[in-house]
Amino acid sequence: MIRVIVTAIQLGMLWSVSCAAMAMPGALDKASLLFRGWSVEAGLPQVSVTAMVQDKQGYMWLGTQGGLARFDGHQFRVFNTANTPQLQSNLITALYIDSQQRLWIGTVNGLSYYADNKFTVVETRHLKAGSVSSFAELADGRFFIGANQLYLWQQQLVPVAEHSGPVFQLNQQHNTLWIGGQHGFGVYQQQQYRWHPAPDTTEALQITELTVRGGVIFLGTNKGLYRWQQGRWQLLELPDAGPDSKIELIYQDKQQQVWVSTLNALYQVKGAQVIPVQQPGTTDKPFRWIESMLEDQHNNVWLGSRTQGVMRLRNAMTERYSTAAGIPDPFSWAVLPWHRHLMVGTSQGMALLKEGGYQPLLANQQLASPYVYSMLHQQNNLWVGTRAGLSLLNADTLAWQKNFEQTAHLLITTLTAEQQRIWVGSNGGLFVLDNNTLSQQGITPPLNELSIRAMLADSHGRFWVGTESGLYLRNAGEFEPVLDIPLAHKFISVITEFSDGNLLIGSFDHGFVLGKPGHWQHFSQQNGLPGNGVMYAALVSDKLIISNFEGFYRLNYPALQQGNVSELYMLVDDRQPEAATDSHRCCNGAGSNKGAVHQGRIWFPTLDGIIALRLDRLNSTAPVPIPVIESLTVANQKFNTETVTLTPAQRDWHFRFSAPYYYQASSMDTRYQLEGYEQDWVVAGSRREAFYTNLPPGHYRFNVQVKVAGDYRWSDAAMMAIQLQPYWHETFTARAMLLGVLLTLFWLIYRLRLKSLAHARAELSRQVTARTHELYEANQKLQQMSMQDALTGLHNRHYLDVNIDAMLARAQRNQQPLTWILLDLDYFKRINDQYGHQFGDTVLKHFAGILQQYSRSNDHLIRWGGEEFLLVLEQSSEVEHYIKRLTQLVQNYPWHQQLGVPVNITCSVGAMIQPAEWDWQYSLYLADAALYKIKNSGRADYMLLQPGPEAPASISGSEDRAELDVLLARNWLSASCGKQVAEV
Repeated sequence: MIRVIVTAIQLGMLWSVSCAAMAMPGALDKASLLFRGWSVEAGLPQVSVTAMVQDKQGYMWLGTQGGLARFDGHQFRVFNTANTPQLQSNLITALYIDSQQRLWIGTVNGLSYYADNKFTVVETRHLKAGSVSSFAELADGRFFIGANQLYLWQQQLVPVAEHSGPVFQLNQQHNTLWIGGQHGFGVYQQQQYRWHPAPDTTEALQITELTVRGGVIFLGTNKGLYRWQQGRWQLLELPDAGPDSKIELIYQDKQQQVWVSTLNALYQVKGAQVIPVQQPGTTDKPFRWIESMLEDQHNNVWLGSRTQGVMRLRNAMTERYSTAAGIPDPFSWAVLPWHRHLMVGTSQGMALLKEGGYQPLLANQQLASPYVYSMLHQQNNLWVGTRAGLSLLNADTLAWQKNFEQTAHLLITTLTAEQQRIWVGSNGGLFVLDNNTLSQQGITPPLNELSIRAMLADSHGRFWVGTESGLYLRNAGEFEPVLDIPLAHKFISVITEFSDGNLLIGSFDHGFVLGKPGHWQHFSQQNGLPGNGVMYAALVSDKLIISNFEGFYRLNYPALQQGNVSELYMLVDDRQPEAATDSHRCCNGAGSNKGAVHQGRIWFPTLDGIIALRLDRLNSTAPVPIPVIESLTVANQKFNTETVTLTPAQRDWHFRFSAPYYYQASSMDTRYQLEGYEQDWVVAGSRREAFYTNLPPGHYRFNVQVKVAGDYRWSDAAMMAIQLQPYWHETFTARAMLLGVLLTLFWLIYRLRLKSLAHARAELSRQVTARTHELYEANQKLQQMSMQDALTGLHNRHYLDVNIDAMLARAQRNQQPLTWILLDLDYFKRINDQYGHQFGDTVLKHFAGILQQYSRSNDHLIRWGGEEFLLVLEQSSEVEHYIKRLTQLVQNYPWHQQLGVPVNITCSVGAMIQPAEWDWQYSLYLADAALYKIKNSGRADYMLLQPGPEAPASISGSEDRAELDVLLARNWLSASCGKQVAEV
């Protein structure tokens, strides 16, 4: 990681910085200073930044030798002579924003100003080319311009006669104007002017920089730095600089500190001394030749270079302690509170952070390995886990005592104490140190092999072990996997217990759970967390602090207990693209000692020393960005006012918006809403424009909100009200007239329609009657077809299902039993096999014709299936005679003449006269049984069953049903046949 340190060398002084003292580098805590730079590769028009100002909206305006740039932290908008003719030159010499929020722009060829979103050229016929140097506005409203001479602006340039000669710099305080000139400076106060010449010992002295502090005037010249007080000139010595070094800049910040820069150095003036300040930037590329400086609205410091663009410095909430503080190696892995100080484990041993500086331990030379990953202080012992095993130090003297050779091949990731035992977690399993003996006795697979990352002996006597393959809990001396948890089988990196008894179990890449056994709540990125990793967790007051590889953040703990991720705020956010120099980069490792709350700070190990956050800053937040609606573009016309009225044709809108902000600007989130058209916010991510097409007329309000990534707070909305006027035909009057015409036309049509409907109604009634009759007949035909056998024209089984209830009702009403007659053609399969199925179908049709010819009007003829037919007779008189006659007709039918082949067709018959209270299905079953008796006894015969003398009155339940032979034996049925049948 690039190390960034800007340090003011103050001999014998300690600087203490409060949260409010966030200004220039010398007033910044050197441990908390961060920076970011921009140059031509980011969109700056040229590398030289000669002047800087910030307007009321927060935009930074940068003057360069290649044009004027407006910067919002995200992108540069460049104005030059190619796109802005009102600029007299691309070489900007001075910038100033006056009390009316006009931006004054001095160039080598003239003067312009920018107001109300447009540039205006100032008439400069009195100015010499290249002479605009500076601006100043006094408290009484007088506005001065320094150029080839001093000018007062009164809607035109008015020369100030009292000062003669060129003006290189202006500086104002209240109603006093200081004027840097050739070989001296002037003071203009209450219409009185006084000149103070430079000493005669100097030649060709130009006062190019000037500031006033407490009655002392500091003068930057082409020949060094001077101090003027009570009429005396004093040349101040610049350390490590020549006597005639040109002063490039003098700047006085909000804390009244005076800064001075030369070509190769940056200084701070302390009394009569000039103290060098280490230049910002990286060690291999310091930021030099500073010729412009600005402290912005958020107390960031901006430095403009002649050769390197622009750099922003800021005070982070966190502090870094790395190589500048004496750490043995910037790669740090563990932190442990040590009395009033902090013990730090690095890649080069252990060091004690004491009063802002590191003191390496002598014991480092004897540690099992210089890579220290975990530490534990227990009574008089300091246990140290390294990359090559476990070491023991004396807790009082910090002297080395012992290395445990049995772990020399292991990385010791985590240490914890349980009463007098020390538990040691490694990448090769779990160990226990009892009575000074280290072993794996009693530790069963897989914990004797798995990589251990976290351990906890909680307040309830439970012992938890987190591995790279899941969580384990000791039960009756044995470690068992915890499976009733959302993080089962996951990489467990953190186990900690809070004062309320809740446990937090964090994973490497699947979020964390909070709660107690059996009552866990799972939180991950799906709940809104910035990342799924957890390296360290701590509860400070009502804030939960969590670190991971993306940085560390805080959460509202009471809300989290209710299952809600609330008030999430990234205290260090390493997800941003510019995090290399503009973040303190956190955090590091998985195991114990990855964080600590100590001495009013929370500490984290990183790859560049350790960082700390003061607990009194835990609730601090960065300023919320302020959104700006830059423009509404409609048909190549731009609008920038708060209210806009558009013509009916202007219905396609393009909004551009921004939020001047200079930290994490590239990852800022935006959302917008067009009230009157949209109900909800449109989340736009980092996009800073919105499009709408073909909008209807009406009143609208466009709202924009922004927030920094990792911050839960949305800004107040920037708003633009728009009225889109309607076309004439969209007005209320036009629509009312059109409605009247339509109503009249509708009434006329309605009257004509009534007559037509009356005629149509009569015709429709006639057609409905006809169609209803046709439909009834069609339905009857369909119903008949659904109950008709297609081959024979007889009824089918469906016919019986539909009509059986009516048959039974008539039989009961007429007190006439139903007779069930089943007929089956004998040897029909042989006929089909010999002559084919088509011939068989012909036989069936002839057989059906015989049945139809011989049946009565109230007989029901049904093709029961295949060659089997069912007759249902509603009159049972002379049934046997009917059957005999029917079989004789079949036998005597001229089959040979009708079919053309010598065949004789006979049939077998089974019949049952059903008693009134007997179940009809059972009766049909008995008829079928009688049929099969005939077929099994020679065929070409019939069997008629009817109730016997001992037949019961009713049979309905299945328990009363019996086979035919049983019924005949009981005399419940009697049977008659055409010839003797066996078993009857």
